[in-house]
Amino acid sequence: MSSENISELDIASPVLPLKKLLIVLAPWIFVFLWSTGFVGAKFTVQYSEPFHLLFLRGLFSCLAFFILALLFKAKFPSAKGIAKQLVVGLFLHALFLGGCFYSMHLGIPSGIVALITGLQPVLTAIVVSTLHRQSLSIGKWIGIIIGFFGVYFVLSPGQQDFHLNALGLLCAIAGLVGVTVGALYQKSSNSDGHVLSATFFQYVSLTVVMGILSVLFEHTPVHWNIPFALGLTWLVLGVSVTAVLLLIFMIQSGESTKVATYFYLVPVLTAAEAWALFGESITTSMLIGMAMSIVGLLLVIRK
Repeated sequence: MSSENISELDIASPVLPLKKLLIVLAPWIFVFLWSTGFVGAKFTVQYSEPFHLLFLRGLFSCLAFFILALLFKAKFPSAKGIAKQLVVGLFLHALFLGGCFYSMHLGIPSGIVALITGLQPVLTAIVVSTLHRQSLSIGKWIGIIIGFFGVYFVLSPGQQDFHLNALGLLCAIAGLVGVTVGALYQKSSNSDGHVLSATFFQYVSLTVVMGILSVLFEHTPVHWNIPFALGLTWLVLGVSVTAVLLLIFMIQSGESTKVATYFYLVPVLTAAEAWALFGESITTSMLIGMAMSIVGLLLVIRK
């Protein structure tokens, strides 16, 4: 059979339109799943202290990715590669998720936590320009200033009708630092293993760190019930597994760059979901501040 006939068969295959549809929908599904991670955290911390909850999430995520790695016969990284992935997991999962979950445990609304950690591209731009001694363009500085005032407008006294806990805000900022450093380190260090096995070791870091913190600082047992079990299942299968697999698919399809734009809808989606599920307030000033932050972030990441 000639190469032209093979090409014609490929185009006519019903799998291709399905893949194209998935490529179009994947970023939107990913952003939705990511936003539910903040709401799922807010829901499940009612029944478990945050570190123990993350220990359980990490443990079941490890199990899921280990099974996937075996099913797809994924190559496991070398000892050096494992060490790199453990460091990535320390920042990208342990510090990021630990900061977010503890912040919401202290009463910070999930939409605010999503907004603060969503400033990662701004912090990344500042860090990269400082390390490489590159000056940011005027447009990027304008974006940073607009984004900063947007966040300030959301968090400033008198603009919200909930109590802001200083330690909770610091934890959210720690989560922002974690996701920024983790992403930068992951980008700079090439893994010699498959992405599925690499992700497994990242979740190993989360599991070990949260297990230690839970033993040292938490003493209240988990309140096991159906809502908690469903919430934990969603955090593992819906967010830790499905969202990551979608991201892998988008990277392989060359569509990962589009996520950067859609990603800034996460705080708004999270705030809407938290309002619907928990009655968290959404004031006009908060929406204006979030809109300013999104505009600022888009100015920072635009080519």
